[in-house]
Amino acid sequence: MAHYADNSRLIFDLGMNNGDDTAYYLGRGFDVVALDANPKLCERAQARFRTAIDEGRLTILNAAIWEKSGESTFFINLDNDHWSSLHVNWAGREDSQFAEINVECVTLASLFDKFGVPHYLKIDVEGADQSVLEQLRGAELLPLYVSVEDCRFGLQYMNILAFCGYDGFKLLDQSTVSQMTDPTTGRYFPAGSSGPFGGDVPGQWLSHQDMVALYLSTVRDRAGNRLAPRSHWWDIHCARLATEVAPE
Repeated sequence: MAHYADNSRLIFDLGMNNGDDTAYYLGRGFDVVALDANPKLCERAQARFRTAIDEGRLTILNAAIWEKSGESTFFINLDNDHWSSLHVNWAGREDSQFAEINVECVTLASLFDKFGVPHYLKIDVEGADQSVLEQLRGAELLPLYVSVEDCRFGLQYMNILAFCGYDGFKLLDQSTVSQMTDPTTGRYFPAGSSGPFGGDVPGQWLSHQDMVALYLSTVRDRAGNRLAPRSHWWDIHCARLATEVAPE
């Protein structure tokens, strides 16, 4: 039976991008491991978060998360760095321009082994999200909270998370995040950031079955076709409510 990292004070920010999420997690008092495959974004974050890095509260990894370690080609979208991906079709969507670089890949298990299992795992890694979720299967210790950016595979994402024992689900409309404030710090969330996590995400926790019903009536049909307008996009959040607290 899996246990869940209730006592951890660590967050993994997989898909750091401009660092706004990392800044929020640090502001909440968590230690952070932030990963991004784009070296320019990592350089900017090294400068922005120099104090937290020097204090040992933040580790920035210039790498891609994938199902196996080693070097791979990564495609940096030159028009919208949020779309950069290990997958060329993902990075080049809507005929946007991209550049190729070589990047080191790491697995989720290797991050858990090196840094520990986080309290919260944020996944926003353009086309590699399902690979990360699949790596949760069979782990003896799992994050208490997980979020993942929705795409046409959202139902599969929820199925994997339910298989891993997560029994509470929420949808967060990312287009509304800039209208929210953090209840603990009063911080406003920048547009484009992931926003609150865990119990601070608005709404009641839903069962897997109820979450699927909400998703099918709100976000996408079973074939993955969008129901919501493109001005709305979503993150799927989950929690282990019947917590098996991991021993310290």
